[in-house]
Amino acid sequence: MKILVVSDNHGDENSLEELIHIYEDEIDHWFHCGDSEFKSSHSLWDTFKTVNGNMDYRNEFPDYRVETVEDENFVIVHGHKHQVKFSFEALTELANENNARIVFYGHTHIANVTKENDIYFINPGSISQPRGSFRKGSYLIYEKNNDEEYITYYDWNHNKIEDLSQKIN
Repeated sequence: MKILVVSDNHGDENSLEELIHIYEDEIDHWFHCGDSEFKSSHSLWDTFKTVNGNMDYRNEFPDYRVETVEDENFVIVHGHKHQVKFSFEALTELANENNARIVFYGHTHIANVTKENDIYFINPGSISQPRGSFRKGSYLIYEKNNDEEYITYYDWNHNKIEDLSQKIN
């Protein structure tokens, strides 16, 4: 199973279309963690499952969603309503309520993997407006083969980011 996760493109349509073009034959599921700034009628949502971000003013998407893939629940959330810049307490509660071990979130624009209380909080960073120490824009691919799980980060030129990529579980 392969899931591509992206967030915070802030109106940059080309970056998402390019991801679809490059990975369409390889990715099983596509998650977007909010702040696209696109209408719900946009054709990109035929591919991506998305949520509301703080810059998605129309409020046309859910605040979070739970996607079940191969009997695993994944929470997708932007995080602005869950204070992700300060703690994962609210996301921990959301994960526990939905029997999820992995939460994909956005908002901070900082690519990051954190494990707390046996829950992985994974931020793909921003494909268009990165912050933090890695400034080249990023997205990730979550991959599960048998019992092994990997998070592989890529920059906006689709080069693997070795320092951020890791095996989880």
